[in-house]
Amino acid sequence: MKQRKPPLSQERDRKFLEQRRLKAIKLKKKGWSQYKIANHLGVSFEAVSNWVELYKESGLKGLKSKGHPGPQSQLTAAERKKLKAAILKGPKALGHTTGIWTLERIASLIEDIGGAKFKTTQTWRIVTSLGFSCQKPITRAKERNEAAIKNWKLNEFPGLKKMGR
Repeated sequence: MKQRKPPLSQERDRKFLEQRRLKAIKLKKKGWSQYKIANHLGVSFEAVSNWVELYKESGLKGLKSKGHPGPQSQLTAAERKKLKAAILKGPKALGHTTGIWTLERIASLIEDIGGAKFKTTQTWRIVTSLGFSCQKPITRAKERNEAAIKNWKLNEFPGLKKMGR
């Protein structure tokens, strides 16, 4: 029976990951091969190999979770909320000439709101973490005549369909 997978979320379940490393070492002590352990736990052979090596160097202490999730975010929750509201208002509301957001514009907005400078890759991560996705604007010709298109679809096109049969 395979062990459950960690939850699919931005924040990984540290306790689960620690327990998985410890279980790998227990199985290794029982004589299981690293390949069999990797297969059983649903991880790569290299991961098990690294855990075994770490255990040999540092013991169980080396496999324990360090308890810190990484660097502190440069944007506070309030700043993230402000950023999301500003993005929803649109770029024209903030003085841009077009209604299209670019990563450079959003990076500039983040700098205005929170004082933090981000490159496009990190800006993209922030934007997606706020629930936004990449959208491609619909391009239409300036000369497009919606009334003429509707008329053609209703009156001309049905006759052409009949001719094709």
